Amino acid sequence: MKKIHPVTLLFLGAVPALAASADVRAALGMSLAVLLVLLCSTLLLGLLRKLIPSEAKLPAAVLTVAGFASMAQLLLNAFLPTATSMLGLYLAVLAVDLMIFSAAETALDEGLGAALGRAVLTAVCFAVFALILAALREIFGAASFAGHEIAALKAYRIPLLLQSSGGLILYSILLAVVNRIFPAGQAQGKLTRAAVGLAPENKEA
Repeated sequence: MKKIHPVTLLFLGAVPALAASADVRAALGMSLAVLLVLLCSTLLLGLLRKLIPSEAKLPAAVLTVAGFASMAQLLLNAFLPTATSMLGLYLAVLAVDLMIFSAAETALDEGLGAALGRAVLTAVCFAVFALILAALREIFGAASFAGHEIAALKAYRIPLLLQSSGGLILYSILLAVVNRIFPAGQAQGKLTRAAVGLAPENKEA
């Protein structure tokens, strides 16, 4: 199975992670949505990859991911309305997120087994990171956890953590920690690189 560096993965998933990082409930909802979209799109593309012409792989990945992202949004709205209201339009961002497309590419290029393993790993890494980020922002920024007030911390709140700039600073610090733990990694594959405008011949750069 193709390896992926955790920092690269979390960088590609920056938008949904940051969007869900102000409240643990929102982070949980986004993590569930990411898991659903990753597994469903990977399963479908992995099963159909031999039937999809090479020139149609990217459009197939886009349509599949967008469809399952919409499905995840509807399911969360039905079963976790509080998280859905917190996330708002950011749930729809999963339809165009490069982290999801990276997993879809594996399903089209390497087959179902490798793709499912990578999808699970991606979802777990994203969930752990998003939940830690949300817990830190909510506990130390709002003196609460999952909406429940922590009275002992009210006097020590750091309002900056609830702002976009504070969230980005904390996100960067956590990425640095992950990069310290996992110092080596590989670049993304052909479809993902094409989506961000990088030439395949520069893959090892």
